[in-house]
Amino acid sequence: MVRPRIYMFILFMFAIGCTGCSRESSYRSEQPVESSATMLKVLYATVEAGSEAVINASENYEQQTGIDVEISTFPYNSLQEKVFTELSRMSSEYDLIAVDTPWMPKIIQYLEPITPYIQQTASTTEIDDFIAKLFLDTSVYDKNMPQRAPLAMDTVNLDSITAAGFDVWSLPIQSNVLTVTYRKDLFENEANRVAFKKRFHRELSIPSTLDEYEDIAKFFTRDNNQDGLIDMYGTTLMAGKHEANFVDFKSFLHIFGGKLFNENLDPVFNSESGVKALETYGSWILKDKVTSPDVLSYTWDEVEIAFGFGQAAMGMNVHDMKLHPKVHGGQVGYFMLPGVEHGGTLVRGPHFGSWGLAINKYSEHKEEAYQLANYLTSADVQRDYLRFRQHVTRKSAYAAAKTVPEESVREYYEVLGRSLNIGVGRPRIKNYDQISETVQTAVQQYLTGKKNARTALDDAAAKVGKLMKESGY
Repeated sequence: MVRPRIYMFILFMFAIGCTGCSRESSYRSEQPVESSATMLKVLYATVEAGSEAVINASENYEQQTGIDVEISTFPYNSLQEKVFTELSRMSSEYDLIAVDTPWMPKIIQYLEPITPYIQQTASTTEIDDFIAKLFLDTSVYDKNMPQRAPLAMDTVNLDSITAAGFDVWSLPIQSNVLTVTYRKDLFENEANRVAFKKRFHRELSIPSTLDEYEDIAKFFTRDNNQDGLIDMYGTTLMAGKHEANFVDFKSFLHIFGGKLFNENLDPVFNSESGVKALETYGSWILKDKVTSPDVLSYTWDEVEIAFGFGQAAMGMNVHDMKLHPKVHGGQVGYFMLPGVEHGGTLVRGPHFGSWGLAINKYSEHKEEAYQLANYLTSADVQRDYLRFRQHVTRKSAYAAAKTVPEESVREYYEVLGRSLNIGVGRPRIKNYDQISETVQTAVQQYLTGKKNARTALDDAAAKVGKLMKESGY
C-alpha cells in the first residue's frame, strides 16, 4: 500500500471532502515499460496541493502496477526547504517532486525535462486537455532563461512550445486562484434584497466590479445587536505581512491595469495604477471599514476562520471556504474576483499559481517517475479527484464537475475553472521571495500609516530594482 509519511499537520481546517461518490481510475499507459523500480518515492505537499486525493490515486496505481509508492508530505515552508536541500546535494532519494511555480527558476537545473516522455506517450498524456493558461505558467520554461514567458495559446501545442525554445518541466496537478466565497443565504434574504435596493438603487446580486463589491461590503457591515459593536463585516482581506498580502495586492494591481515588472524586468508596480490599487485596498480597511481591523494580521488561514464563523458576508481566498455548523441556516456560494472597467472593458486579474509534478534529474527511475506523474495527472484520475474537491487542472475534469450532485460543488468548480482561464501568475524570477517580502512590507507600511501609498511603493520599487540587479537581471 502507499506509505504516506506525514511530517506535520495543519492545526485548523474545515472538512472539504464530498461524500457519496467512489470509483477507481481506469488509466493505463499507452506503452507500459518494463519497470526496474520496486518503489517510487514522492516528495509532496500537504493540504496545499490536495495530498488526500493524490495518496488515494497512488494506492490505485500500486494495485495496477505492483510498484510501491511512498509519499512524504510536508507543509509548505518545510517542503520548500526539503526540496531545495535534496536537489542541491544531487540526491536520488526522491523520484518525483511537487514544485510550486515560484521555485521553478531556482531549481530548474536540477530537474529532468519531460518533453521527450510526453512525445513518447502523446495519446495518454493528452496535454491539450490541460487548461492552457495554467499549463504554460506551471510547466513551460526555457532552461537557460527561466524568466522568459512562453507563447500564449488557447490550446496546448507541444510542437509550438519546442519550436519557440521551451521545454515542459512538470505536469500540473493542483491549481489555486483567488476567488470569493459569499453568504448565499444573506444575498437571497428578501429583507436584505429590499433594503439593499432602497439604499443603492439596484438589485443585490453577484458583483462584477470592485465598486459593486464595495457597496455590498458596506451594506453587510453592521451592528446586528445595536450594542455599538460590529457583529458582521462585509468582507475579509489578507493584509498581514505574509505571502497572502502579496497575493491580494498583486490581484488589485492587475485589476487596475498595472503589473509588477515590465518586459525588461524593471519594477513598475509604483505606477499610477499601483498607487490606485493600494489606496483602494487600504480604503476598505481604513476609511470604509468594511473589514475587521484584525485583517492587518490576516493570512488565508485567518480568513477561513473568520468567514467560517460568520464574521463576514464575503471572503477572498485561494480555495473555497465552509461555514461552521454553529452558523445556523448559513449557505455558501462562490463568484469570480470582480474587476474594473477600462475603456468599456472589464479587466480582472485574480492571482493564480499551480503545483506541478517534476522528475528529479538525479532519480534512478526517471521513466517510471514519469509514468506515475502521467497517471496522477491523467484525465480519468482527475475526474476522480473531484470527490476530494481537488483543484483539478484539466478541461475534461471541469466538464465532469458540471454533473456533480452538490450544487455548491458545481458552482465552485465553475468559478474556479473560469478564474484559472484569466488568472495572472507570479513573476518567473529566482529571488521571488525577496520581491514578495519587499512588497508585503510596503503594503503594511501604508496600512499602518507609516508611509503614504506613493512613498511606500516608490521606496519598495527602488529596493526591488536593486535586488533584481544583485540577482543578475
